[in-house]
Amino acid sequence: MQGFRWLRQPSKPWAGADQDYSGPQQKGSQTRAARGALWLSVSSWGAKGVQTLSLLVLARALAPAQFGILAIATITYQFMTSLNQLGLSDALVYMKDQIEEASRTALSMVLAGGLILMGATWALAPLVAAFFHIPQATFVLRGFALGLPFESAAQVPIGRLTRQLSFPRRTITDLLPSVVGAVVTISLVVTGHPLTGLVAGQISAAVACVIVANFVGPRCLPGWNTAIARKLLRYGGYLSAADVINLALLNVDYITVGRILGPVALGIYSLAYRLCYMPYLSIAFVANGAAFPYYCRLPSREGVARAAENVFFLINTMTIPWFIALVLFADEIGLLGNKWAPAAGAVRFLAIYALFLSMCLSALQVLKAVGRTNLVFMGRLLHLAMLTTVLILTVRRGITVVALDQAVVAAVIALVTGLWVVRYALLRPIALARSLYLPLLCGLGMVLVVILLGRFPALRATPSWTSLLILGPLAFSVFSAISLLIMPQPLRKGWAALRGRSDGMRDVST
Repeated sequence: MQGFRWLRQPSKPWAGADQDYSGPQQKGSQTRAARGALWLSVSSWGAKGVQTLSLLVLARALAPAQFGILAIATITYQFMTSLNQLGLSDALVYMKDQIEEASRTALSMVLAGGLILMGATWALAPLVAAFFHIPQATFVLRGFALGLPFESAAQVPIGRLTRQLSFPRRTITDLLPSVVGAVVTISLVVTGHPLTGLVAGQISAAVACVIVANFVGPRCLPGWNTAIARKLLRYGGYLSAADVINLALLNVDYITVGRILGPVALGIYSLAYRLCYMPYLSIAFVANGAAFPYYCRLPSREGVARAAENVFFLINTMTIPWFIALVLFADEIGLLGNKWAPAAGAVRFLAIYALFLSMCLSALQVLKAVGRTNLVFMGRLLHLAMLTTVLILTVRRGITVVALDQAVVAAVIALVTGLWVVRYALLRPIALARSLYLPLLCGLGMVLVVILLGRFPALRATPSWTSLLILGPLAFSVFSAISLLIMPQPLRKGWAALRGRSDGMRDVST
């Protein structure tokens, strides 16, 4: 969903291109794909800036129980949209011919599915609200459901933009609907209409999404071709199943916390999760989404492996300082109001979880690029099974334990998927290890700065805006300085990769 997808579920990574990346077009296509990383970063950071503002406004204006209602509506909406995606966006990118006819067929499929799922959500809303013991959630659930057909209709033009490597135009489809939804939401919430604001913001974002997508992207009318429909579903089958499992994986904690611990605990946990999830969405998800088209068109598996090693290193270097900062400054969540202070423990463990989740995503993108979509499915399924089992056994101990469960299970899955990319995608264990331990070594400087300077009386109080605004930038500066000192060459290669330079795809260890 456009308005609140950032709260929990990322949109699809950018999955491919019209052009073949082999032969004489390789350099130009590589450059276009690499520049896409920069465009994706612009749209993502712009959208996340708006969304962060929305999150802070909502945290100040909503009670934890109302945050719980938002979480329930988000879970339900995302489940319905995942059911309706069917892997069609990736399938449109992957297909080599009959694109116009495939687009019309795909549009018919998602429109029909969106209307059916809207009706199902409307009918089931009271039951879902009763399951979580929050009758007031019925209104929000039904309001969110009205956006399903609009967002469904936007899938095809957005997929076509991805296929064409139309990065600047795709940026508009990502950024503008988020801004529209945030403006509408904030305007109504701050004037004393919190639940109405959530619904209106979501519907506005969904409508804006389909309008913008059809304005800047290729347009088509619905149509039907049975043979092409089978092709689309055949390719998207594993990916669609993996998406549904990933949705369950991202929300099984919400479901168990909301059902067993209640709406207040769910609201507090939800805020902690969203704060830790934003660096993952803004950096790891964006970079992997931009790298995937390039992976798919490299001429050999060895080439994919060398490129992926550089991408792993760059992503870890960019995300690790944010996750360390979340651990160090978790107590400052109380600055949003004392009602959120119980979330501090969960923030610390969820930051560790987000690091391992980022590593899992990097590995799964590589497996998808080398054709092992079955392992993508298996990885998601294994993660879901382990997390569900652990949560059932421990959820009654509170949200901090739930966050700890997330971190431990994600660490296991990161190890498993790491072994898979070594075996099936030819990545080197030493390169993977270096991509993690070198950024972590730089992160130790952040820890030392915060511990040592935190001893000064003026910076000792917590939560404190003074402490956060002084120690935070200093910690990031120390990380940057150490990074440039001890690993300048890998950073240069990563930056070269973003600019489409060939030296960015060479051996990360040289």
